Amino acid sequence: MRFPAFAASVSVFALSGALLASPALAQDAAADGAATDNSEIVVTAAAGDKSARLSSISVSQISQEAVTNFTPRSQAEVLRTIPGLNVQDTAGPGGNANIGVRGIPVSTGGSEYVGLQEDGLPVTLFGDIQFGNNDYWVRFDNNVDRVEAVRGGSASTFSSQAPGAVINYVSKTGEKEGGEVGISTALNYRETRLDFDYGGKLSDTVRFHVGGFAVTGNGPTHLPYTAQKGYQIKGNITKDLADGKGYIRLNFKRLDDREPTFTSMPALVTLSGNKITGYSTFNGVDARKYASSGIYNQTFQILDADGSLRTVKMEGIHPVATSIGGEFHYEFNDSFNVTNKARWTDMSGVFANQWTGELDTASLIGKTVGAAFGTQADGRTIAQIRYAAGPKAGQLYTSPFISNSAQAYTTMRDVGSFANDLTFNGKFAVGDGAKITAHAGWFFMRQNISMDWRINNVTQSLESSGNPVPLDLFDADGNQLSANGLTGFNNQWGGCCGGRSYDVTYTDNAPYLQLEGQFGGLNLDGSVRFDSVKAEGNAYAPVTGGTITVTDGLGTATLPTSNTGSTPVNVLNYTRSYASWSFGALYEVSGNTSVFLRVSRGGRFNADRMLYNNNNFTADGQLTTGGRYLSVNYVTQQEVGLKQRGSIGGNGRYRAEVTVYRAQVKESNYDFTAPARNESPFIDAIFHSYGVEASGSVNVGDFGLNGYVVYTHAENAKTGATPVAMPQWTWLVSPSYDMGKAALGLSASGQSNFKISGGYTAPGRTFVNGYVKVRPTDALELAFNVNNLFNTLGYRANNGSLALVGPSAGLAANQAILDNSAMLGRTMTASVRYRF
Repeated sequence: MRFPAFAASVSVFALSGALLASPALAQDAAADGAATDNSEIVVTAAAGDKSARLSSISVSQISQEAVTNFTPRSQAEVLRTIPGLNVQDTAGPGGNANIGVRGIPVSTGGSEYVGLQEDGLPVTLFGDIQFGNNDYWVRFDNNVDRVEAVRGGSASTFSSQAPGAVINYVSKTGEKEGGEVGISTALNYRETRLDFDYGGKLSDTVRFHVGGFAVTGNGPTHLPYTAQKGYQIKGNITKDLADGKGYIRLNFKRLDDREPTFTSMPALVTLSGNKITGYSTFNGVDARKYASSGIYNQTFQILDADGSLRTVKMEGIHPVATSIGGEFHYEFNDSFNVTNKARWTDMSGVFANQWTGELDTASLIGKTVGAAFGTQADGRTIAQIRYAAGPKAGQLYTSPFISNSAQAYTTMRDVGSFANDLTFNGKFAVGDGAKITAHAGWFFMRQNISMDWRINNVTQSLESSGNPVPLDLFDADGNQLSANGLTGFNNQWGGCCGGRSYDVTYTDNAPYLQLEGQFGGLNLDGSVRFDSVKAEGNAYAPVTGGTITVTDGLGTATLPTSNTGSTPVNVLNYTRSYASWSFGALYEVSGNTSVFLRVSRGGRFNADRMLYNNNNFTADGQLTTGGRYLSVNYVTQQEVGLKQRGSIGGNGRYRAEVTVYRAQVKESNYDFTAPARNESPFIDAIFHSYGVEASGSVNVGDFGLNGYVVYTHAENAKTGATPVAMPQWTWLVSPSYDMGKAALGLSASGQSNFKISGGYTAPGRTFVNGYVKVRPTDALELAFNVNNLFNTLGYRANNGSLALVGPSAGLAANQAILDNSAMLGRTMTASVRYRF
């Protein structure tokens, strides 16, 4: 490791930390943006009895108001307000982001080492369920009081399957009487959203809160049909027990939200060696508003497991979740209490998406279908390409670029779960003001993962930002080789996984224990967790070799098929157990300053991503030697930090936090799509990273400044290479001015250069958001929000692929096309909110 550069960075962060802080640090700020002293009790991955300032962990607390001012367009944008997270926004408001932390890469997609929670219980047991990531199932709305994030440290022992970080959406529970109703409308695309919430007391001992949202529209890529349609309703009711002994709480949630996905948004790039030097539009395609679906593929056909054809909708990401739960807290006396949280959730849904893959149209003529598109072997030779729909139906397609990629329809039949977390706390005085606290618990969660994949290969036009048209292929004799753009059913990704079906269950039992000592200003703690995960179920094998005849507007075509058979390719019946631990210390130097250090190691169980590899499981469902090696990864972290607050002049306050960290992960995994790229599916790597997270806030009168700066150095210890999608620098700076009757603010967030597939380096970008608010009365607020104020064309730090399409498409030798998820162009909304 290059510690001299690292040490130099520390001084930069120490200076900037007093001036820049995440909006997270303005937790519970009033509407005028006044600073607080960060005294909110941390309830995430912690014993729940200390404020953030006095906890020996790296924790951020983001208020509902601060997130709203940031004007997020997706859950990924919400999480981007947290320092230390590497959020790869790959699919828009419906979820499917790749969420990493502290230089730990996302090797196979999803949130492998980061857990999302609602009120202290995981949304899903595993953050990277294939086509069911944890961010599918959570929505930020008026129900959220704050978002808490714990990075490293106690995330290893106070949660399962999330040793990198735990992010908790903490709900309002009716402590404050009142509510809000608001409606917002997009100004340069079609979207209307209603938000509401209300809470208060039903009696002296009973309080409640209920809220939610409803949304409809076509989304910021201007889809020509209603692509957004959904709602969420959440609520809770709390009975406070007599004499302040505790409470009983019941809660519920209903989510049914259909959102479009933005997985492929191509741009023309200029190259200098292996470095991308600029982005631009091409052939009418603008990545800032490009959509891979439109009126000609808003429905499409799939081949079911029983061999029948079915027409389905291009739904994007459509999660449906119903949950009921409760929480019980009782104080037996000043020294002993018990808390139990439970939640049953029924979850299902659909992931439907059309990817874009860029090819040189002219290069396809004379090739067989299989050779041209990397699908299964196919002796049919392409001679002509014609529009299959629209006003040009039947005409030759002569545009220089063509799209060929996967069209997926994945049914999440059942990803429901039951979770319970029981904890006991005891506090014991040991003389001279010292105190020992014991925290013991048992976590249980049963997670179903029942999926059906239908993934076809589809060819369509690539000549404008909207309404791509399916393209049909013909041979020299005029025989039709495709229909509605389909070259076959369940034949994408090299035929590895187009027709999968599996029904598995994972049950995690995890007892855990923490011991803590308070000795004056010194706090010491140690904790351990023991996870035992039981895997059960079956994964069924694809069956290949069939054909089916399909008709479209141009004629009929006989297409190759692969569907799902009834013979299990994998039987699961095994248990894997492992231990995690964490040790920390904090010293309160003064009432305004504290320092802490922590070391931890946490395990992470690899679940459904191990399926469809016969080398992992024996015939009776046990783990093989290789499967055992792949089944659990470990993350080790060391960190030391400084937390400080103070006054500026007569009416100003500041807060700063600087954390220096190291992280190591032994990554053993299986990437099922790798064979389609002629790569080994086995991942065997050791990643090392180190860095600094600096955050803070300044509030002087009506002026506030929040933000963070994070430096990360990450590398594959075996090769020395920097992982893809891993910028060294990320930042967020958000100044605001609130005069009471009016307020305005900006937020600028961005990152430095980052690697993508193939060893190429992509340039980082900074994106600016802004808002203006006017309050004619104390209860009424009118607002104007804009995202990507300068309409910047660029990409966040996420992985992508470079298509070197060749000179026959009209590109220069130093040009190529980047396929990635671009940042949306400028979007503007107006809203009115009434508080009561």
